[in-house]
Amino acid sequence: IGVFTADKDFAKILRNTSLPNLIIWSYWWPIIIVSAIFFGRFWCTICPMELVTSFFGKIGLKNKPGKILKSGWIITLFYAVILIIGIHTFAIHRIPQYMAIYMLVLFGTAVIVGVVWEKRTFCTYVCPIGHLLGLYSLLSPKALRVIDGEVCKTCKTKDCISKTNHYNFVGRSCTSELYPAEIKDNRACILCGQCHKSCTHNNIAIKKRGFAADLFTDIKLSWAEILFFTIITGFVVYEIVSVWKVSKAVLMEVPNFVNNIVGVTEIQGTIKAVILFVIFPLAFYLIFAYLKKIFAKEIFKQSFTQLVLAILPITASMHVVKAILKTSSRIPYWDSIFADPIGVETAKLITANSNYLDKNILNIIAPYLSVLILLLPIGGFILSLLIIKKQNSVLASKVISVVAVIIYTSIFIVTLIAWRFLG
Repeated sequence: IGVFTADKDFAKILRNTSLPNLIIWSYWWPIIIVSAIFFGRFWCTICPMELVTSFFGKIGLKNKPGKILKSGWIITLFYAVILIIGIHTFAIHRIPQYMAIYMLVLFGTAVIVGVVWEKRTFCTYVCPIGHLLGLYSLLSPKALRVIDGEVCKTCKTKDCISKTNHYNFVGRSCTSELYPAEIKDNRACILCGQCHKSCTHNNIAIKKRGFAADLFTDIKLSWAEILFFTIITGFVVYEIVSVWKVSKAVLMEVPNFVNNIVGVTEIQGTIKAVILFVIFPLAFYLIFAYLKKIFAKEIFKQSFTQLVLAILPITASMHVVKAILKTSSRIPYWDSIFADPIGVETAKLITANSNYLDKNILNIIAPYLSVLILLLPIGGFILSLLIIKKQNSVLASKVISVVAVIIYTSIFIVTLIAWRFLG
């Protein structure tokens, strides 16, 4: 609070020199993405908002969540507002005061939801990254499941879902509306382990399995999840394409054209975000979903679901690429971060002298990063092809999905190669 700048160029530096901003956006957020892909929704277990909403849920009104909350649309809209208004209009990821306000709003929302609704309603139906963690958790080689389904059938007390255990400090019954014996995929379980602690038969465990095992099953997605992932698709494309000035210029042609017509400076970021994260990706999916409808006679929701699940591994791999690029590029800022945790003075020094930062470490790791960031999308592409092959659809539908995946992957590979080798 109180650390603010109206200078956009200065804010781009301040986001890296201010300790809270550096931790939250350059390390906390990337770790959330990577942990979801490899460990499932484990991050939810250590998220401070889970503790907040659980505490107030215990002493609050305990109302049951209604259809609107359970639909998943609150999560999608919450995330869209943060991304479009918060980040790309007010730059909450760059300006410390705005980030502080955002964190207080998130904290306040967790408190209010905890007071009004029962159990862990915030985590299950409100958390703005709930769908993201759930969808990426489909890739995880870890899964909480029952050991023997027959044991659950004969269990008389059902302690893992008993209402009497909802608010125990240790050994709570599932407060995410799940019955462990019927969990089919990783989207909703946050791996808190309370059902394991409550089970008197020791019949619940975190199991190892094949990578992306859930994506080879018959996953049903809600429209809220589909639209959420559509936004993520656009966001990841923007983040990666922006690393190369040529591809970024091409991508920004339409948003800049529209902004020039509108002529209102204050909403340029909002317009840009709506076009890049909603209109562009939605048009991409609609084209291929419509082709599936024509040539494969599929309904739209089925087509959208198949496209989302096919493209998910590539999107996740590129999200990891972005996480690696972000965390590694911020290494030079740690030299002065503790001497000036607020970051304003350091940002002024960097503004005055572009060579202020010691970037030798970046030059050393650059060749290794180049190899890694090219291998990841290739791995995601191969996994996507395997998922399409396994999908229960006709040949025409699979061919259309493959074409969509090839186009989508090519955007990233061409950009990354050009950026790393053409400059």
